[in-house]
Amino acid sequence: MVEQAPRVRVEGRPSVLLFSAGFYGTLAAARCFGRNGIDVTVADPGRLGPASWSRFVGRRIQCPPESQAEAFVEWLLALGRREPLQHVLYPTSDELAWLVSLHREALSEYFHLYDPGIDAVYGLLNKRKLFEAGQAVGLTLPRTWFPESEADLDAVSREARFPVLIKPTTQILYSTHRKGQPVQAPAQLAEEYRAFSRDGYAPMLVRFDPAVSRPMVQEFHPEAAEGIYSLSGFVDETGELFEVRGAMKVLQRPRRLGVGVCFESAPVREELAAGLQRLCKHLGYHGVFEVEFIQTKDDFLLIDFNPRYYGQMGFDIARGLPLPLLAYHAALGDRDALRRELNAAREWRGNGEVFCNRIALEMLLNLQRLSGALPADEARQWRRWLGDNQGLTVDPLIDADDLMPTAVEVAQILYGSARHPRAFIRMMVLNR
Repeated sequence: MVEQAPRVRVEGRPSVLLFSAGFYGTLAAARCFGRNGIDVTVADPGRLGPASWSRFVGRRIQCPPESQAEAFVEWLLALGRREPLQHVLYPTSDELAWLVSLHREALSEYFHLYDPGIDAVYGLLNKRKLFEAGQAVGLTLPRTWFPESEADLDAVSREARFPVLIKPTTQILYSTHRKGQPVQAPAQLAEEYRAFSRDGYAPMLVRFDPAVSRPMVQEFHPEAAEGIYSLSGFVDETGELFEVRGAMKVLQRPRRLGVGVCFESAPVREELAAGLQRLCKHLGYHGVFEVEFIQTKDDFLLIDFNPRYYGQMGFDIARGLPLPLLAYHAALGDRDALRRELNAAREWRGNGEVFCNRIALEMLLNLQRLSGALPADEARQWRRWLGDNQGLTVDPLIDADDLMPTAVEVAQILYGSARHPRAFIRMMVLNR
């Protein structure tokens, strides 16, 4: 699906500064801005992120990795001092969301921000705080424990229904970025928990929150493999301007606990949307968001809240909700433009669009079929799904109007598989 042709650039408007060139959300934002006549600068430690090669990016610069937090912030402030108030800055990753909020006072002198503050951002990115806030506003969450001692682990072993997942408290500046570790039986919990705890965090985050190094334990719901419902959208600082889209994640890699490959449009469940509005008001959050729920036979369980651009954001842009533009207008205080875009978004009517990372799906179908990790009937089902949705599919990479990012991504995949063959085989071939 190809969006409208680029509009003529509007002189005098600040450009946009984007990071994380390898993230699909960054590419979606760059295309959205470029097609609306807004200059785009992409900063990244490397040169081969797909977003850097979009034809809608006018400037490419190198920066330290966000994992080197002190050096990154120093670099960002230096850029701001050289080019004061020339860019709108909005986060593309958990690290950037936290760093921008943590240094909001200094950064706001040099960049246009739409930042809700560190309490709101960390309250959503820290799963212990999210659990507490979600319960406070009446949302349902999976049974979760936050052990602080061996005695606490023993209690979890007795109370929990196994299998369970050991999960990091947050993904901010996390050394491995592992999603979680399944534990099948109570007797294995203490040993697995100690091993998982060895994955560390950057010193800056540990100084900010010493408790972050203790993982959490959450009951595992098998529905998470194919029953993740998401609400994504935008809320302003008053809480009155609120617009969302619903989706179901129908395929991920690895299939048990991983990154989404295919999504389908889904109706907005009003009770969940109302709960999110209460949650945002409770924490004082405003901006772009993507929130995930596990859909069980009885309920919808909140598991994640991303206060930033996210991987399948191009899906929502194609469904009439230009989230990067909304953040841009809000950062500049242009309420008229913000309301105009939101009013247009509310008038949009869909045709059952779906989202599919076609490159990832083709690799998964072909490689896992060869290895036996994917049954033949399931492979045929996904082929039918692609055929049934021909003409309705939104792809995060493939765009006839912007081809270079796809070529760069393919090259990156080939390079990565050659450099790290075991990891590639484990995830893409064996589904582990």
